[in-house]
Amino acid sequence: MVLNTCQCFCFCEYILLISYMKWMIYIINEQIPERKSCLSTFRDMYLEVIECLHQVNRSIYGVPAIVGFIGANVAEIILTIYGRLLFPRDHVNDIHLVISFIWLLMRTVNVIVLYTIGDATEKEVNRMSLVLHRRSLIEKNPRIKRQIKFFLLRRLHEHFHFELYGMCHVNISQLFSLSNKAVGYLVIQVLFKLNK
Repeated sequence: MVLNTCQCFCFCEYILLISYMKWMIYIINEQIPERKSCLSTFRDMYLEVIECLHQVNRSIYGVPAIVGFIGANVAEIILTIYGRLLFPRDHVNDIHLVISFIWLLMRTVNVIVLYTIGDATEKEVNRMSLVLHRRSLIEKNPRIKRQIKFFLLRRLHEHFHFELYGMCHVNISQLFSLSNKAVGYLVIQVLFKLNK
């Protein structure tokens, strides 16, 4: 119970932290076309937020997110479907079935929320290239236009991928790949059970 509470607390803290960084990048992207501040300020803010995002995913939460948030939740989903819903060991009453469905739903929502937040953050960070390109089209000052072009070139070669500890991409396509593997593993286990 304590382990589940700690995992839930860490998961919520991680999601809030990533959502806050995504919101900061969104604000930067919205302020660039309005010319409310100089471009170098936005560039410095953007680079600082990206560095914080990399630090969070590499040092603080990277491995726990892979092992705890993704691995444990997917394993719990497979275990719940296989052990409690498809092949229960004892007589299952309605309360056990309801609790199993709620547990399954919570674990599924955790995985979907993590991958959705990762995908949205990746898209927001990569949207900056489009925002900068639009700003360069309307900019009259050649010095600022040149700064935008240099920053666009740098962004072109640094396409952002939301990764945990440099090993695990967190976006919607990876979620589909993970769910396909989990369903395939579950089908193999069911076939083994039925062939005994």
